[in-house]
Amino acid sequence: MGYQEIAARQRGFLLHGQVTEEEYDEAVTAGFIGIPPYEQDQELMKYVHYTELAEYSYIDAYYRDWLIAFPTIPPEKRHPTPYIAGMRALRIQRSSTSWTMEPSSMITPPELMPYTNKDIGFTYIVDEHITPDNWVLANDIPVEKVIPAMRKHYEYVTIEDFDDAVFTAFSAYRRGYSWDEIAWAIEPAAGVWYSDKTGKRPTNGKELLELFFEEHTPAPRRIEQEANPPGM
Repeated sequence: MGYQEIAARQRGFLLHGQVTEEEYDEAVTAGFIGIPPYEQDQELMKYVHYTELAEYSYIDAYYRDWLIAFPTIPPEKRHPTPYIAGMRALRIQRSSTSWTMEPSSMITPPELMPYTNKDIGFTYIVDEHITPDNWVLANDIPVEKVIPAMRKHYEYVTIEDFDDAVFTAFSAYRRGYSWDEIAWAIEPAAGVWYSDKTGKRPTNGKELLELFFEEHTPAPRRIEQEANPPGM
């Protein structure tokens, strides 16, 4: 497989080890490899080459970060697959989140730890038993499933994040997750807020959901809306 095909499969990015010196010179001369227009991207050229196929959406940036978390390991050799977790995993799956101080995290098998990029700012979580049941492909990026990703995210919400936290939980319900699943996911935030009505702080996920219901009413699920159109 040539470097142009590799770049096409990798959102326009090439790890340094995926192109020889001769190919690099050829690609630069042809204008296929170039300098990205934004300074913050230029800083990452020490890990990846930007080609003319690269785009600059936030999804592409997340894929790039997944690549350069292991800058010497090409994707096809990452088995079992490391995957993005927590807030970033939710955003890649287009789930709503609040803006928190949650670190960017990557779940990785122990054998890849020697190859991690210590400069990118990821928190690496080692899992000795990664299976295909732990992650999904979203936008061609391996990511943690929504419910466990939510649970990690809710560890970092603060008192100012209440409305966003409610919206994240209710959005998961609208996408088809059960209230029991959501209660488990939000449980790490059980002690963050208190009820204006009772003055009590929830102690578990179900009590926290009750607090959410006090303040907001969840919209019906999409399938419920389709089954009960206006006027029915």
